[in-house]
Amino acid sequence: MKLRELSLETSPDVTAAYADLSNDFNPLHVDAVFAAKTPFGAPVAHGAMALDLLLNAIEATFGTSGRQHLDIRFTAPVKVGERITTGGVPAGDGWSVWVHQDDGTQVLKGTLRLGGPE
Repeated sequence: MKLRELSLETSPDVTAAYADLSNDFNPLHVDAVFAAKTPFGAPVAHGAMALDLLLNAIEATFGTSGRQHLDIRFTAPVKVGERITTGGVPAGDGWSVWVHQDDGTQVLKGTLRLGGPE
């Protein structure tokens, strides 16, 4: 069994909608002129977009019942316009989970444990 694969195509429109939902209008995300002057050189999608995509994949795979513990780390930025995709496989007593770009760059990685005391 593998984690359900979900993808998200980031775009200026998707990023603007996420900024509205999260009330996070940091110019790094929504202002191309500002973002061009940063080390990233272009707008960067909100990190929580990758996390939300992973949470949706976890729910699509395991449902909402039961206790879950997720330990993640953001490992690379996602420039607006890149596509991200979830993944995960069983590992030890849990799951190794990740979100990557089409070129294979991992933007988020972590572990998921299912069950345990409430």
